[in-house]
Amino acid sequence: MKTYLIRGVPSGIQRDGWWLNVPPRAPRTTDGENAGMPRNWAPALLVPLIALGDVLVWQALPGLSLAVFGAALITAALWIAGARVSGQRQAIVAGGGMLALLPLVELVQPLSLLIAVVGISAMLALLAGLRPAELTQGALRLWPMGVRQTFVDMRRIAQPKGTRSLNDLASRAMLQWFMPLALGLVFAALLLEANPIAARWLDQLLQMDPALPDGARILFWCCLVPLIWTALSVRRLHERLRATSMRPVHMGPARQGLVNPASVTRALILFNAGFALQTVMDVIYLYGGVGLPAGISYAEYAHRGAYPLVVTALLAGGFALLTRRWVQGNVLLRTLMMLWVAQNVALAISSLVRLDLYVGVYGLTHLRMAAAIWMGLVAGGLLLILWQIWKHRDNGWLMLRIAAMAAIVLYACCWVSFDARIARYNLTHEVEPDLYHLCQLGDAAKPVIAAHDLRNRVRTCLPQDYHITRPRDWREWGFRTWRARTSLAAIKAKANAQVTR
Repeated sequence: MKTYLIRGVPSGIQRDGWWLNVPPRAPRTTDGENAGMPRNWAPALLVPLIALGDVLVWQALPGLSLAVFGAALITAALWIAGARVSGQRQAIVAGGGMLALLPLVELVQPLSLLIAVVGISAMLALLAGLRPAELTQGALRLWPMGVRQTFVDMRRIAQPKGTRSLNDLASRAMLQWFMPLALGLVFAALLLEANPIAARWLDQLLQMDPALPDGARILFWCCLVPLIWTALSVRRLHERLRATSMRPVHMGPARQGLVNPASVTRALILFNAGFALQTVMDVIYLYGGVGLPAGISYAEYAHRGAYPLVVTALLAGGFALLTRRWVQGNVLLRTLMMLWVAQNVALAISSLVRLDLYVGVYGLTHLRMAAAIWMGLVAGGLLLILWQIWKHRDNGWLMLRIAAMAAIVLYACCWVSFDARIARYNLTHEVEPDLYHLCQLGDAAKPVIAAHDLRNRVRTCLPQDYHITRPRDWREWGFRTWRARTSLAAIKAKANAQVTR
């Protein structure tokens, strides 16, 4: 049997098989926990951001510096992410971060701090590549996972393994930094020679006696490291921040418990009867103008019922969520539930009316304003429950809208000066005066009190109560305090002008 040997490649394959010579693609690197150290500028940005945090925050009262530092973290995270994140997502992260930090510019308070932390966490989770449905769980996991990643990366630097030996790091640093540093020193020397002012600054810097930082400051730096490193390495936390869906475990047929269709029916009948009695009494005494029994004032009637009715409405909302699976499939239960929730809405409104009556006698305080906002939220939540039952929506639909409503209200509260509103109300309404509480309000109330005193030629508080402390530098500056200080200075100038006439 003869063997035929074909030399070379046929011309047709040579002409059409050019793609066979294309080199293989380089393997992609994963973003998992075992991935290498972050490239580009992440390690180089760590020390400057620590220095920035030290300059902005250390030994300074909370003020504008917190917003600046938060903006620096988001900017650095956006820079590290670079082209790996779409322009639309970058714009959302930048805009959302700005909205979260703006309340800190207005006034640093617990609510504005909470909004800033939650907003930055959500924006960093979004920058990590999470979907909107995964943001809540991703934001909760962000900082624990970030602290863990920080310790993992620091251990890799301290204990290099495999090809990442100290010699390799030293040689890589020599190749990457020797030429820039050498030429940079030459240019710096030439510029110093041509600029006597910069040369004098350098002489003054060299003559300074450096002192080692104390232990508290070093501890502050150590606390900044995981905070900053989380923002710089957020893209590598993608897989660990994603929400994992748990598979349902089938435990067999569920046993009937205390909450069942029969018990829910009887409970709704009893609840509607009891709430109807309370609703009728509110209609008679609150809205009908009928006089109360002897020994009971409107202030006592309002005070006794305002807060318990809010708790009652909250329990009603929880009961409606708990019994939803039986109510949706039964017309009678659904009707009874809607009637009961509607009565709870009416009771929440009556709670606001009771609170208004009580404030009209004893004045406005922070707690009473918070109660009014809380009652409004409860009433809005009950209306959403009513709409959920009417439109056959699930509990996820309800919780998302309740959370959005609460977030909008809390964010709006950051821009309201409650101190000024409390002082203005108590000074312009005939209420029982509480001068101690009035004079202990915050800086925003002092211009209101001073204007009232100037208009009525009285002295409500002590002289030292009209003083607003100036910030030591721009780090402690706040927009609301600046407005109050400016208004108070104008009122004092007007008062002095009237005295000199």
